[in-house]
Amino acid sequence: MATSQNPYMLKSILINTGFYCGFIILNLTIFITSPLLYLILRTTKKHSSGQAVRRIIWIYGRMWIILVSFFIKIKIDTKKSENYPRPSIILVNHQSFFDAFCMGALPIFDIVFLVRSWPFRIPFYGHYMRQAKYINSENMSCEEFVCEAQKKLNQGISILIFPEGTRSKNGQLGRFYSGAFKLAMESKHPIVPVCIDGTGQFLPKGKLLVTANSISIKTLSTIDPVEFEKFGQRAHIELRKAAKILFEKELEQSSLHYKPTLYTQTYSPRETQ
Repeated sequence: MATSQNPYMLKSILINTGFYCGFIILNLTIFITSPLLYLILRTTKKHSSGQAVRRIIWIYGRMWIILVSFFIKIKIDTKKSENYPRPSIILVNHQSFFDAFCMGALPIFDIVFLVRSWPFRIPFYGHYMRQAKYINSENMSCEEFVCEAQKKLNQGISILIFPEGTRSKNGQLGRFYSGAFKLAMESKHPIVPVCIDGTGQFLPKGKLLVTANSISIKTLSTIDPVEFEKFGQRAHIELRKAAKILFEKELEQSSLHYKPTLYTQTYSPRETQ
């Protein structure tokens, strides 16, 4: 028994060492290089201040994906940039703190996250989120959120929302809250569902150690809220049901869904195309 466990224990040690060493290195790298990146993006790309910071956050997420892919297999199917309506409401199921880093796999970067207040208090991260104009939903009514999010959409910025509101403890989809769907019905902007699987095992809620579990990041079919106007006052409810069904079907078909893998494969950036 001890002999059979040794390879797994060694792999676990290597993965966690690489993950947390990478955590330090990536944070130092982005901290040192972000001022220069910011100036380059502002001058050569003509980005606004918030847009430049959002692109830096996207680069940071992409760096995390490349790092982690040296230890586990990451399957990415997020389509090409031109297949994303601009702007849009991006819905993502929530299994792990690592889900936010997975958004570096998307082909678009100009995205504002809807988050609660506690991430803004995290050293280093909170500063960048404030500069990126992320929306703090704490103590915000649904009407206030819709109003604030519409302002961002009108500026051409996509909104990313975790409709469950919090991370799943068991990998299963939780209740979807209505805010995102009321926003879609009022703004008429399309919903782009992004299904993540495996992160709940890779870095579970309430745990510090990562495991050798594969991750899948997949963009699902775009949903046009205009098609749900026929339901009248129930439009946002029917839209919410349709979106959740899409996620449920994808997770049911996923070979990764809450099934830990004990092997690693190297990721190639070409797989994201």
